[in-house]
Amino acid sequence: MTLIEREINRHIGESTAARELLARLSGTSFAVHVEGLSLTVVLHADGEVVRVDGDATAATATLRATPLDLLRLVNAEGVSGVKRTHAELKGDLQVAERYAQLLKLARPDLEAEIAKWLGDVPAHALGEAMRGVGSWLARAGAALRMNTAEYLQEESRAMPAPLEAHAFYGDVERLRDDVERAAARLARLERKR
Repeated sequence: MTLIEREINRHIGESTAARELLARLSGTSFAVHVEGLSLTVVLHADGEVVRVDGDATAATATLRATPLDLLRLVNAEGVSGVKRTHAELKGDLQVAERYAQLLKLARPDLEAEIAKWLGDVPAHALGEAMRGVGSWLARAGAALRMNTAEYLQEESRAMPAPLEAHAFYGDVERLRDDVERAAARLARLERKR
């Protein structure tokens, strides 16, 4: 874990905001349990550096997540993104939020890192290609969701179309209201007896 530790601390050292945040986190720890991989990574804020190990016995905050949920959380805005996943967050939420901010500040600029090896122009071209692939994957995922929904609603009839579902819910609400009115009438008739 020394390579990960060294890289995190190098990127924290390059950011004034990250160094200030690390100072406020001194004495705390944040554990990440990766479910399915039996992997636990714990970040300990010790003064001016972050230590990385696997001992989560006294972690201030703990995140349990699958690898897929962790990928979703990488681009999330703080710990509020946990709600949109199956991940579980326990402990001091403010500390967890600060570690999320710290990790965002310490995240390397991949294009700049690649530029050190290949040069600026090839690194920029590679970055553009990766952004293009990411954009294509997002569009392909949206198209797959739309086509799957259309197939399930129109072709296989396994799910109702949105208009049918809306009409059904409207019918259910009307039926509920009718039952409530009938119950109220019945109660009035019983009182008159």
